[in-house]
Amino acid sequence: MSNFINLLQDFLYWEVYNRVKGQNQDVVCAVIIHGDKILAQTAQRNALVHTDDTQFVAPGGKVEPGETLNTAVHREIKEETNLNIDVIKKLGTIRNNKYKLHWFVCRPTDVTLLRVVEPEKQKVLKWVSLDDQSVNWTPKNKEALLKYKSQIEKIMQTQPDAL
Repeated sequence: MSNFINLLQDFLYWEVYNRVKGQNQDVVCAVIIHGDKILAQTAQRNALVHTDDTQFVAPGGKVEPGETLNTAVHREIKEETNLNIDVIKKLGTIRNNKYKLHWFVCRPTDVTLLRVVEPEKQKVLKWVSLDDQSVNWTPKNKEALLKYKSQIEKIMQTQPDAL
């Protein structure tokens, strides 16, 4: 019965709420770099879009009404990881049938602040290599990381880490 309730909640959220909000809602995604690693977090479980907590995503989330992309990326990263960040560069935007995913490269101002803030959503936060094939990225995250890989690597080489 609880599986049915979870499916119903997912359906209501993804199909009803998002249709009311309109297609191509803005979402920010942050490739947070520290040294030669990027931050990955477990995906939120959702049966309708086939994500589970064995998959990883870049931290981020939906832009609130009236909010700028810059403000949204700072807020979402603080809410999900407890990190304060500096935005280095906007990488670009990838559209799918429901969202406009705005990708940014960011650096944490203090990595010691990193912690799981919402354990019901994200169970794990970990630093991984951009080339680590063992990380089970969601398909859209994998697509974006491949698309922006050369830009991310260039920034890793030229931008010093925060103290």
